Amino acid sequence: MKNRSLKRVILQVLIFFTMSVIVIIGILSIINIYNSKVDLIKFNQNLVLNQVNNKIYSMVHNIEYISEYISKKYSTNSSNQALQNLLETNRDISSIFILNKDGILENFYIKAKTREHHIYKGFDYSNKVYYKKLRDKNSYWSNLFLSSIDETPTLSYSFKMRNKIGVILIDITQISNFIGKFRNQDESYMIRVFDRNSVLVINPVDIKYVLQRYNASSTETFTKLVKENSPLKQDIFFSALDEEEQFGSYLKNSKTGWYIIVRESFSEILKSLKSVILTYVILIIFFIIIAVYLSFLISKRIFLNFDKIQAVTSHIANGNYDEKVEESSFDEFNKLLKSFYKMQKEIDKREDSLEKSLESFKSLFNSTMESVVLSNCDEIIDVNDVTVKLFGFKSKSDVIGKNMFDYIVDDYKDVIKENLKKDVKEPYEIECIKDDGTIIHALVQGKFLELNSKIVRVSALIDITEVKNKDKLLFQQTKMASMGEMIGNIAHQWRQPLNVISTSASSVKLEKEFGVLDDKQLNNSMDTIVQNALYLSKTIDDFRNFFKTDKSLESFELKEVVQKALKLLHSSIYNHNIKVITKFSNRKIIVEGYPNEFIQVLINIINNAKDAFLSNQIENRIIEIREEIHEKCYKLRILDNAGGIPDSIIYKVFDPYFTTKHKSQGTGIGLYMSHQIIVDHMKGDFYVRNINYRDKNQNFKGCCFTIKLPKNSLNDYIYEI
Repeated sequence: MKNRSLKRVILQVLIFFTMSVIVIIGILSIINIYNSKVDLIKFNQNLVLNQVNNKIYSMVHNIEYISEYISKKYSTNSSNQALQNLLETNRDISSIFILNKDGILENFYIKAKTREHHIYKGFDYSNKVYYKKLRDKNSYWSNLFLSSIDETPTLSYSFKMRNKIGVILIDITQISNFIGKFRNQDESYMIRVFDRNSVLVINPVDIKYVLQRYNASSTETFTKLVKENSPLKQDIFFSALDEEEQFGSYLKNSKTGWYIIVRESFSEILKSLKSVILTYVILIIFFIIIAVYLSFLISKRIFLNFDKIQAVTSHIANGNYDEKVEESSFDEFNKLLKSFYKMQKEIDKREDSLEKSLESFKSLFNSTMESVVLSNCDEIIDVNDVTVKLFGFKSKSDVIGKNMFDYIVDDYKDVIKENLKKDVKEPYEIECIKDDGTIIHALVQGKFLELNSKIVRVSALIDITEVKNKDKLLFQQTKMASMGEMIGNIAHQWRQPLNVISTSASSVKLEKEFGVLDDKQLNNSMDTIVQNALYLSKTIDDFRNFFKTDKSLESFELKEVVQKALKLLHSSIYNHNIKVITKFSNRKIIVEGYPNEFIQVLINIINNAKDAFLSNQIENRIIEIREEIHEKCYKLRILDNAGGIPDSIIYKVFDPYFTTKHKSQGTGIGLYMSHQIIVDHMKGDFYVRNINYRDKNQNFKGCCFTIKLPKNSLNDYIYEI
């Protein structure tokens, strides 16, 4: 081994040490400047959030005060000039509606600048959200919507006033102008506001996103900033509207449910620090040069004393025992002792480091978003804090040592036992029982690990109850959207039988008055009335069964469900001169699923075709429903000649809230929920393509919907519908 010069080593260590200290101090200074800048931004952002929130609270308080005033002062018999003056002098209010208890417009007050309107007394507002929500509440703040008076973004506050309903339409222009005053250093707007459904309601940058009802629930603004952080806590997130990373926070208004988002471009923050950081880098380089120079001077003095000690020790080694060693602060023995002391301290530090690592593991175990359970496949060994909160336990001691199957719904115990036989498997869904007996839906994934020389099962659970509930709610919204048309179908299908009943009854009465009524004629008339009454009863039963909510999977014949759907739509199809062609084989096809949901899918497709016929002014209207049986699949195709879907948007038709119809005619969730029913609820597939349809030597353009379902145990082949 080649010997090294101790002097050189010490000099290198000294230089390295001084340079390291300078670099570390410089880096810490830069970090401190960055943190100071960030703290200042946090302070300003939180101050702005509180100002905007207080402004919204002030508006809310003012509106609630005005509603109390209206409740006390409004009178049907008086002119209510005070209410009109109140409306004209309050900039936040655009209109005041007074509805009776049935939702009929009794009176209204509109600002002078909006006198051109199409609202008259007697209008029915019972289908409006602000009326429906008052059935079990005294007041209700709505989400933002476009006013039917002046097509401006509007918020409503509805309230009960004795036997009437008051509705205040609030113009958010003043709030928007107030929010527009807050800007960042680069003159970008600081504030955006979303409603309780994550829909953009105030955007000073561009109002088009507000008019388009831009939904940010799937963006990092909500998935990262809102869901992963508490209010007034800053985080870095990617803004889809700005297409760059932002630094900001949020605050939720408890009255309106609005999310107030404050943000600033993260790249602009870094840009403002570049000049300061560059100055610090230059200073660091300058001090490093000085440190190197001083290291040489200091080492020279140290080595001078060290050479004297080395010379004396050499004399002693050569037998010159009279040579004495002068005392020096650089004694090698003292350094050796210090090295031992340092070694001892390092050992203590490492032990402390190991203890901190263990604490870090425990913190990580308890800080995950998922519920984590450690078990021996039967008995629960440990759980994290998320599990305690999710299942409603008071502490970990309430669950540790208990059988984990006590908290699993019976229908899913076999599923868990099957998955416990495998080490790693794809996530699967189960239902769990909380400590208070509440049922929750969970997504589970597990793995075996060795812990303290024992094999344990680590299971991670994510609560997806809210996701499941939202799917159910969307489905019900889709069904309710078609209820109006179904009621129209009932009216059309009842009209003819009621005419027959009326005619028969009038005929019997007339013949009785002229004395020409005999028993045979009376019996025939009564039979006709009874037959048509039975038909009316059967019709209402068909529609009532359609609106029942499916509770569980069941096997049903596909052709029968298609016929039920056509029967429900019979009057609509007949009144719009639509020719429906069905092509089915004699083979009985059984599928497993939810028949009412499947009827809803067929109704959505046929209604869309009907709307396309009307909008495209198609005269020869044809809808064809045909089945195709293959060796390993079964297909049901719904074709039309309504003109097809533009190629530029056909890939969007299954997206939620996407619609080509006018906002008063379509919600954009019909085909989305149809896709959910086939793909998620019935484990199949659903797609659409444009086709050229031929009928009577004429070519038409249309589209073809194809639905696909998995194999059923009652059939010998896979079904593709």
